[in-house]
Amino acid sequence: MTKGSTRPGLANFALDEDDDIPVPTAEQRAAAQQGGERLGFKSEPADTVSKPTAVPSPVRAAIYTANFHIRTTPEDRDRYDEFAYRHRMKKGEAMRLLLDLAEEAEAARNNGS
Repeated sequence: MTKGSTRPGLANFALDEDDDIPVPTAEQRAAAQQGGERLGFKSEPADTVSKPTAVPSPVRAAIYTANFHIRTTPEDRDRYDEFAYRHRMKKGEAMRLLLDLAEEAEAARNNGS
């Protein structure tokens, strides 16, 4: 238990007056800088240090921006997801292909009758 604890059994982690860490003097800072430079570390003034400019990554334009909610059976949803995964296409592309095939089938039915 440290001296000055408010409750017995609890340590007081506040800094005491004699725990102050002294600020290094100018001579100590210069000696540390020289020692670091002898080891290969270069000290540069804070004003002249150039900050690396971060190159922003290009923003991708969203293609499929509309949300479309359809009530389907779980089996049909699984078939749709599996089709898109199997052909490694986005679900928006799979929907476009589905609509294209449906329109072709409709046109074939209308021309054949």
